Amino acid sequence: MYNKNVILGLSLCLGILVSTILVAEPVPVRLKDVANIVEARDNQLMGYGLVVGLRNTGDSRNAGFTEQSLTNMLRKMGISGSPREFGSRNVASVMVTAILPPFIKKGQRISVVVSSLGDSVSLSGGTLIMTPLMGADMQVYAVAQGSLLDGGTAEKSAQGRYYKNQATVGTIPQGAIVENEVPVTFQDQHNVTIVLKEPNFVNATRLSQALRLNGFANARAQDPNTIKIPLSDLESTDLVTAISQMQNISFIPDASAKVVIDSRTGTIVIGEMVRLFPVALTHGGVSIRISDGEAAAGPAPGGVAGFGQAETIRVESPDNRMVYLNPSATLSSLVNALNEIGASPRDLISIIQALKESGSLIADLEII
Repeated sequence: MYNKNVILGLSLCLGILVSTILVAEPVPVRLKDVANIVEARDNQLMGYGLVVGLRNTGDSRNAGFTEQSLTNMLRKMGISGSPREFGSRNVASVMVTAILPPFIKKGQRISVVVSSLGDSVSLSGGTLIMTPLMGADMQVYAVAQGSLLDGGTAEKSAQGRYYKNQATVGTIPQGAIVENEVPVTFQDQHNVTIVLKEPNFVNATRLSQALRLNGFANARAQDPNTIKIPLSDLESTDLVTAISQMQNISFIPDASAKVVIDSRTGTIVIGEMVRLFPVALTHGGVSIRISDGEAAAGPAPGGVAGFGQAETIRVESPDNRMVYLNPSATLSSLVNALNEIGASPRDLISIIQALKESGSLIADLEII
Protein backbone atom coordinates (compact mmCIF):
# COMPACT_ATOMS: atom_id res chain seq x y z
CA MET A 1 0.00 0.00 0.00
CA TYR A 2 1.42 3.35 -1.02
CA ASN A 3 1.31 5.74 1.89
CA LYS A 4 2.89 9.20 1.66
CA ASN A 5 3.42 11.45 4.67
CA VAL A 6 4.52 15.03 4.17
CA ILE A 7 5.07 17.18 7.20
CA LEU A 8 5.60 20.90 6.80
CA GLY A 9 6.39 22.74 10.01
CA LEU A 10 6.35 26.51 10.06
CA SER A 11 7.10 27.40 13.66
CA LEU A 12 9.37 29.56 15.72
CA CYS A 13 11.60 27.49 18.01
CA LEU A 14 11.04 28.63 21.55
CA GLY A 15 14.12 28.70 23.72
CA ILE A 16 15.38 30.25 26.88
CA LEU A 17 18.06 32.90 26.81
CA VAL A 18 19.95 32.24 30.00
CA SER A 19 21.56 35.46 31.18
CA THR A 20 23.04 36.53 34.46
CA ILE A 21 22.77 40.25 35.06
CA LEU A 22 25.16 41.59 37.63
CA VAL A 23 24.56 45.15 38.67
CA ALA A 24 27.89 46.53 39.81
CA GLU A 25 29.78 49.74 39.97
CA PRO A 26 31.54 50.82 36.76
CA VAL A 27 35.09 49.49 36.54
CA PRO A 28 37.92 51.94 35.76
CA VAL A 29 40.13 51.23 32.76
CA ARG A 30 43.69 52.27 31.99
CA LEU A 31 44.55 54.78 29.31
CA LYS A 32 46.70 52.20 27.47
CA ASP A 33 43.66 49.92 27.06
CA VAL A 34 41.43 52.47 25.32
CA ALA A 35 43.88 54.87 23.65
CA ASN A 36 47.18 55.01 21.78
CA ILE A 37 50.05 57.45 21.59
CA VAL A 38 49.68 58.64 17.99
CA GLU A 39 53.43 58.94 17.41
CA ALA A 40 53.87 55.25 18.40
CA ARG A 41 51.86 53.60 15.64
CA ASP A 42 51.95 50.26 13.89
CA ASN A 43 52.87 49.89 10.22
CA GLN A 44 51.56 47.30 7.79
CA LEU A 45 53.89 45.24 5.62
CA MET A 46 53.25 42.94 2.67
CA GLY A 47 55.19 40.92 0.15
CA TYR A 48 54.87 38.36 -2.63
CA GLY A 49 56.49 34.97 -2.21
CA LEU A 50 56.46 31.28 -2.99
CA VAL A 51 55.59 28.34 -0.75
CA VAL A 52 57.35 25.08 -1.66
CA GLY A 53 57.20 21.51 -0.38
CA LEU A 54 53.46 21.04 -0.86
CA ARG A 55 52.02 17.57 -1.42
CA ASN A 56 50.67 18.15 -4.92
CA THR A 57 48.26 20.78 -3.55
CA GLY A 58 49.92 23.87 -5.02
CA ASP A 59 48.98 26.05 -7.97
CA SER A 60 48.09 24.48 -11.30
CA ARG A 61 49.31 25.59 -14.72
CA ASN A 62 46.37 28.00 -14.82
CA ALA A 63 48.29 30.21 -12.39
CA GLY A 64 50.91 31.33 -14.90
CA PHE A 65 52.49 33.86 -12.53
CA THR A 66 53.55 31.00 -10.23
CA GLU A 67 55.51 29.29 -13.01
CA GLN A 68 56.99 32.62 -14.08
CA SER A 69 58.03 33.50 -10.51
CA LEU A 70 59.60 30.09 -10.00
CA THR A 71 61.49 30.36 -13.29
CA ASN A 72 62.81 33.83 -12.41
CA MET A 73 63.94 32.66 -8.98
CA LEU A 74 65.72 29.59 -10.35
CA ARG A 75 67.37 31.68 -13.07
CA LYS A 76 68.88 33.94 -10.40
CA MET A 77 70.29 30.82 -8.78
CA GLY A 78 71.92 29.73 -12.05
CA ILE A 79 69.27 27.24 -13.17
CA SER A 80 67.74 28.03 -16.53
CA GLY A 81 64.64 26.54 -18.07
CA SER A 82 61.18 27.22 -19.43
CA PRO A 83 58.16 27.52 -17.11
CA ARG A 84 56.45 24.71 -19.05
CA GLU A 85 59.27 22.33 -18.17
CA PHE A 86 58.15 22.35 -14.54
CA GLY A 87 54.90 20.39 -14.14
CA SER A 88 54.81 19.83 -10.37
CA ARG A 89 52.04 21.20 -8.15
CA ASN A 90 54.31 21.47 -5.13
CA VAL A 91 54.63 25.26 -5.36
CA ALA A 92 52.09 28.01 -4.61
CA SER A 93 52.16 31.80 -4.96
CA VAL A 94 51.28 33.59 -1.73
CA MET A 95 50.86 37.05 -0.25
CA VAL A 96 52.68 37.56 3.04
CA THR A 97 51.40 40.20 5.47
CA ALA A 98 52.68 41.43 8.83
CA ILE A 99 52.37 44.23 11.36
CA LEU A 100 55.54 46.16 12.23
CA PRO A 101 55.15 47.42 15.84
CA PRO A 102 56.58 50.79 16.89
CA PHE A 103 60.05 51.02 18.47
CA ILE A 104 61.05 47.60 17.12
CA LYS A 105 64.75 47.32 16.24
CA LYS A 106 66.79 45.62 13.53
CA GLY A 107 67.27 41.93 14.11
CA GLN A 108 64.08 41.44 16.09
CA ARG A 109 61.41 39.06 14.82
CA ILE A 110 57.73 39.51 13.98
CA SER A 111 55.03 37.00 13.00
CA VAL A 112 53.58 36.82 9.49
CA VAL A 113 50.41 35.56 7.82
CA VAL A 114 50.70 33.66 4.54
CA SER A 115 47.68 33.54 2.17
CA SER A 116 47.31 31.65 -1.11
CA LEU A 117 47.19 33.82 -4.22
CA GLY A 118 46.54 31.23 -6.96
CA ASP A 119 44.37 28.12 -7.13
CA SER A 120 46.23 26.10 -4.50
CA VAL A 121 43.91 23.93 -2.41
CA SER A 122 46.16 23.66 0.63
CA LEU A 123 49.34 25.16 2.07
CA SER A 124 49.70 22.47 4.74
CA GLY A 125 53.26 21.32 5.23
CA GLY A 126 54.72 24.06 3.01
CA THR A 127 57.75 26.24 3.54
CA LEU A 128 57.85 29.92 2.66
CA ILE A 129 61.10 30.84 0.94
CA MET A 130 62.81 34.17 1.49
CA THR A 131 60.24 36.93 0.95
CA PRO A 132 60.94 40.69 1.33
CA LEU A 133 58.17 42.58 3.14
CA MET A 134 57.59 46.17 2.08
CA GLY A 135 55.75 49.11 3.59
CA ALA A 136 53.52 51.66 1.88
CA ASP A 137 56.63 53.47 0.65
CA MET A 138 57.77 50.27 -1.16
CA GLN A 139 60.86 50.01 1.03
CA VAL A 140 61.86 46.64 2.53
CA TYR A 141 61.46 46.54 6.32
CA ALA A 142 61.56 42.79 7.01
CA VAL A 143 62.34 39.46 5.38
CA ALA A 144 60.18 36.37 6.03
CA GLN A 145 60.97 32.68 5.72
CA GLY A 146 60.00 29.47 7.48
CA SER A 147 57.57 26.56 7.84
CA LEU A 148 53.85 27.29 7.83
CA LEU A 149 51.41 26.43 10.59
CA ASP A 150 47.74 26.06 9.69
CA GLY A 151 44.68 24.45 11.22
CA GLY A 152 43.01 23.42 7.98
CA THR A 153 42.62 20.14 6.15
CA ALA A 154 41.94 19.61 2.45
CA GLU A 155 41.83 16.04 1.16
CA LYS A 156 40.29 14.49 -1.92
CA SER A 157 39.59 11.02 -3.25
CA ALA A 158 37.75 9.42 -6.12
CA GLN A 159 34.51 9.69 -4.17
CA GLY A 160 34.73 13.32 -3.10
CA ARG A 161 36.60 16.01 -1.21
CA TYR A 162 36.94 16.85 2.46
CA TYR A 163 37.60 20.37 3.75
CA LYS A 164 38.03 21.46 7.35
CA ASN A 165 38.78 25.05 8.38
CA GLN A 166 40.93 27.19 6.09
CA ALA A 167 43.81 25.31 4.50
CA THR A 168 44.91 28.14 2.19
CA VAL A 169 46.00 30.50 4.99
CA GLY A 170 48.80 29.85 7.44
CA THR A 171 51.04 31.66 9.90
CA ILE A 172 54.74 31.66 10.71
CA PRO A 173 55.22 32.73 14.34
CA GLN A 174 58.29 34.96 14.60
CA GLY A 175 58.92 34.15 10.95
CA ALA A 176 60.26 37.51 9.76
CA ILE A 177 63.44 39.36 10.72
CA VAL A 178 63.27 43.15 10.86
CA GLU A 179 65.82 44.75 8.53
CA ASN A 180 64.82 48.41 8.87
CA GLU A 181 63.11 50.22 11.73
CA VAL A 182 60.63 53.06 11.51
CA PRO A 183 61.99 55.98 13.56
CA VAL A 184 59.69 57.37 16.24
CA THR A 185 60.68 60.72 17.69
CA PHE A 186 59.09 63.49 19.75
CA GLN A 187 61.94 65.95 19.27
CA ASP A 188 60.34 67.94 16.44
CA GLN A 189 56.92 68.11 18.10
CA HIS A 190 55.43 70.27 20.82
CA ASN A 191 52.83 67.83 22.11
CA VAL A 192 52.24 64.21 23.00
CA THR A 193 49.05 63.24 21.19
CA ILE A 194 46.71 60.60 22.60
CA VAL A 195 44.11 59.08 20.27
CA LEU A 196 41.12 57.13 21.56
CA LYS A 197 40.46 53.80 19.85
CA GLU A 198 36.78 54.76 19.58
CA PRO A 199 35.83 58.47 19.36
CA ASN A 200 33.61 59.55 22.23
CA PHE A 201 33.01 63.04 23.63
CA VAL A 202 32.41 61.76 27.16
CA ASN A 203 35.50 59.55 27.24
CA ALA A 204 37.70 62.33 25.82
CA THR A 205 36.51 64.70 28.55
CA ARG A 206 36.89 62.18 31.37
CA LEU A 207 40.34 61.12 30.21
CA SER A 208 41.62 64.70 29.96
CA GLN A 209 40.29 65.38 33.47
CA ALA A 210 42.06 62.27 34.80
CA LEU A 211 45.31 63.38 33.18
CA ARG A 212 45.07 66.84 34.77
CA LEU A 213 44.41 65.29 38.20
CA ASN A 214 47.57 63.17 37.82
CA GLY A 215 50.06 65.93 37.12
CA PHE A 216 49.56 66.71 33.42
CA ALA A 217 48.03 70.12 34.08
CA ASN A 218 47.69 71.25 30.46
CA ALA A 219 46.10 68.13 29.01
CA ARG A 220 43.22 69.20 26.77
CA ALA A 221 40.75 67.34 24.58
CA GLN A 222 40.94 68.71 21.04
CA ASP A 223 37.99 66.67 19.73
CA PRO A 224 36.17 63.45 20.70
CA ASN A 225 39.15 61.45 19.51
CA THR A 226 42.26 63.49 20.37
CA ILE A 227 43.90 64.68 23.59
CA LYS A 228 47.10 66.72 23.51
CA ILE A 229 49.65 67.14 26.30
CA PRO A 230 52.37 69.80 25.85
CA LEU A 231 55.92 68.51 26.15
CA SER A 232 56.51 71.29 28.68
CA ASP A 233 54.43 69.23 31.14
CA LEU A 234 57.03 66.46 30.89
CA GLU A 235 60.15 68.53 31.62
CA SER A 236 60.36 67.34 35.22
CA THR A 237 60.99 63.74 34.15
CA ASP A 238 62.25 61.82 31.14
CA LEU A 239 59.87 61.14 28.27
CA VAL A 240 59.73 57.34 28.64
CA THR A 241 58.89 57.52 32.35
CA ALA A 242 56.26 60.21 31.76
CA ILE A 243 54.51 58.20 29.03
CA SER A 244 54.55 55.04 31.18
CA GLN A 245 52.90 56.99 34.01
CA MET A 246 50.43 58.42 31.55
CA GLN A 247 49.43 55.01 30.19
CA ASN A 248 48.63 53.67 33.68
CA ILE A 249 46.21 56.47 34.56
CA SER A 250 42.70 55.07 35.07
CA PHE A 251 39.27 56.56 34.46
CA ILE A 252 35.68 55.34 34.23
CA PRO A 253 34.67 55.10 30.54
CA ASP A 254 31.26 55.90 29.14
CA ALA A 255 29.08 52.79 28.83
CA SER A 256 27.91 51.94 25.33
CA ALA A 257 24.26 51.82 24.26
CA LYS A 258 24.77 49.39 21.41
CA VAL A 259 23.36 46.06 20.30
CA VAL A 260 25.68 43.99 18.09
CA ILE A 261 24.18 41.08 16.14
CA ASP A 262 26.06 38.39 14.24
CA SER A 263 23.37 37.06 11.93
CA ARG A 264 25.53 34.11 10.82
CA THR A 265 25.96 32.58 14.27
CA GLY A 266 23.01 34.06 16.14
CA THR A 267 25.29 35.86 18.61
CA ILE A 268 23.82 38.94 20.29
CA VAL A 269 25.76 41.38 22.51
CA ILE A 270 23.75 44.02 24.37
CA GLY A 271 25.39 47.06 25.95
CA GLU A 272 24.59 48.03 29.54
CA MET A 273 23.02 51.39 28.60
CA VAL A 274 20.44 49.93 26.19
CA ARG A 275 16.97 51.22 27.06
CA LEU A 276 13.49 50.25 25.96
CA PHE A 277 10.37 52.38 25.63
CA PRO A 278 7.00 50.86 26.62
CA VAL A 279 5.93 48.54 23.83
CA ALA A 280 3.51 45.66 23.23
CA LEU A 281 5.10 42.63 21.57
CA THR A 282 3.55 39.37 20.41
CA HIS A 283 5.58 36.25 19.74
CA GLY A 284 4.22 32.94 18.52
CA GLY A 285 4.07 30.54 15.60
CA VAL A 286 1.83 28.63 13.26
CA SER A 287 2.28 24.88 12.69
CA ILE A 288 0.86 23.35 9.48
CA ARG A 289 0.63 19.57 9.09
CA ILE A 290 -0.21 18.01 5.71
CA SER A 291 -0.72 14.23 5.64
CA ASP A 292 -2.61 11.60 3.73
CA GLY A 293 -5.75 10.24 5.34
CA GLU A 294 -6.65 6.56 5.64
CA ALA A 295 -8.19 4.75 2.67
CA ALA A 296 -11.92 5.42 2.51
CA ALA A 297 -13.16 1.91 1.75
CA GLY A 298 -10.37 -0.62 1.49
CA PRO A 299 -8.44 -1.40 -1.66
CA ALA A 300 -9.20 0.58 -4.74
CA PRO A 301 -10.84 -0.93 -7.80
CA GLY A 302 -8.35 -2.90 -9.85
CA GLY A 303 -6.07 -3.33 -6.81
CA VAL A 304 -4.47 0.09 -7.21
CA ALA A 305 -3.41 1.19 -3.77
CA GLY A 306 -4.14 4.69 -2.62
CA PHE A 307 -7.34 5.23 -4.57
CA GLY A 308 -10.03 6.86 -2.50
CA GLN A 309 -7.60 8.24 0.13
CA ALA A 310 -8.72 11.59 1.49
CA GLU A 311 -6.03 14.16 2.21
CA THR A 312 -6.44 16.11 5.42
CA ILE A 313 -4.86 19.44 6.24
CA ARG A 314 -4.70 20.56 9.84
CA VAL A 315 -3.59 24.04 10.82
CA GLU A 316 -2.63 24.56 14.43
CA SER A 317 -2.25 28.05 15.78
CA PRO A 318 -1.41 28.23 19.48
CA ASP A 319 -2.73 31.08 21.56
CA ASN A 320 -0.27 33.94 21.34
CA ARG A 321 0.38 36.02 24.41
CA MET A 322 0.67 39.79 24.35
CA VAL A 323 3.49 40.76 26.67
CA TYR A 324 3.87 44.32 27.89
CA LEU A 325 7.49 45.38 28.27
CA ASN A 326 8.12 47.99 30.93
CA PRO A 327 11.24 50.14 30.74
CA SER A 328 13.60 50.17 33.71
CA ALA A 329 17.01 51.58 34.62
CA THR A 330 18.95 48.40 33.89
CA LEU A 331 19.72 46.08 31.02
CA SER A 332 17.60 43.37 32.66
CA SER A 333 14.41 45.07 31.42
CA LEU A 334 15.14 43.99 27.87
CA VAL A 335 16.68 40.61 28.65
CA ASN A 336 13.95 39.56 31.12
CA ALA A 337 11.20 40.64 28.74
CA LEU A 338 12.65 38.61 25.88
CA ASN A 339 13.08 35.65 28.22
CA GLU A 340 9.43 35.96 29.21
CA ILE A 341 8.20 35.35 25.67
CA GLY A 342 10.60 32.42 25.29
CA ALA A 343 12.69 33.68 22.38
CA SER A 344 15.78 31.84 21.19
CA PRO A 345 18.87 33.80 20.08
CA ARG A 346 17.88 33.37 16.42
CA ASP A 347 14.40 34.73 17.16
CA LEU A 348 15.86 37.63 19.12
CA ILE A 349 17.56 38.93 15.98
CA SER A 350 14.21 39.54 14.28
CA ILE A 351 12.64 40.86 17.49
CA ILE A 352 15.43 43.35 18.16
CA GLN A 353 15.38 44.58 14.55
CA ALA A 354 11.63 45.13 14.78
CA LEU A 355 12.00 46.99 18.08
CA LYS A 356 14.64 49.25 16.54
CA GLU A 357 12.48 49.99 13.50
CA SER A 358 9.53 50.86 15.74
CA GLY A 359 11.65 53.34 17.71
CA SER A 360 11.16 51.45 20.97
CA LEU A 361 14.80 50.34 21.31
CA ILE A 362 17.13 53.16 22.33
CA ALA A 363 20.51 51.91 21.14
CA ASP A 364 22.74 51.71 18.11
CA LEU A 365 22.09 48.50 16.19
CA GLU A 366 25.10 46.98 14.43
CA ILE A 367 24.77 43.85 12.31
CA ILE A 368 28.00 42.07 11.38
